Amino acid sequence: MIIIATPLGVGGLLAIAFLGLLFALFSRRLSSVTRMTNYHRWFLVAAVFVILAAMSQVIRSTAALAPSGVAPPVLLEPWFSLVSFHIPLAIGITIDLVLVWYYWGWILKEKIK
Repeated sequence: MIIIATPLGVGGLLAIAFLGLLFALFSRRLSSVTRMTNYHRWFLVAAVFVILAAMSQVIRSTAALAPSGVAPPVLLEPWFSLVSFHIPLAIGITIDLVLVWYYWGWILKEKIK
């Protein structure tokens, strides 16, 4: 049985990229009010990495569902998955995490006090 919804799993990755863009907008406003250093442009870089991983997920899942011999076999290699999906996703999420902690970590500090 072939699962046709495999390429649709990219929706979660696109949601992460959208959240990164939302954090970019909110952090830009916060940095203009509080006169923080402008690092909010790095959210856009992180979103590009996540979108690159999403595109890789679509290509790899489509290649996995294609009949044998149609898709290039390099698309199904583990190293291709590492280079085109896992590493860009890890870079994008790490940049997002560091920047969110930088801009919005004060909320947790206020809650603890």
